Amino acid sequence: MSTAAAHKPLTGWHVLAMLVAFFAVIFSVNFTMAWLANATWSGLVVANGYVASQSYDKDLAKARAQDALGWSVGFSFGEDRLRLTFADKAGAKIDQLAITGALARPVTDRQDQALTFSAMGSGVYSAPATLTPGVWEVTITAQGNGVSDYRKAFRFVVKAKTP
Repeated sequence: MSTAAAHKPLTGWHVLAMLVAFFAVIFSVNFTMAWLANATWSGLVVANGYVASQSYDKDLAKARAQDALGWSVGFSFGEDRLRLTFADKAGAKIDQLAITGALARPVTDRQDQALTFSAMGSGVYSAPATLTPGVWEVTITAQGNGVSDYRKAFRFVVKAKTP
């Protein structure tokens, strides 16, 4: 005795369902990969990695010398201002610094701003800035108090105002 299995014919609807399922998998994988790439990108960009690598030892020595100072730098921001506080290793406030900065978005240069910080007293420095919601990065350079080139970067997020 033999039993013949009934074969269902392949119709246009079956082919359409297979095509839709195939492209749904492709789109979902692409979307997931793009989302993960965007979520984990640090924003670090160097125009020429080889040229940048040539000064690595010098940059490392500068960073170690800066760390040896033991300065602590506090950062905060408001609606239209950035604020820095400087203190030395012993906790004494550092005045008499000339501080400039560059405020930028990590991904684009459309809203870049040059900053000049004003001394407010007691180690506090402030600069006006136009901040819109999103991710920002400020890189500061300070001179004074026996230091010719103190650099520090802060990344922060400005949240959108809720109505």
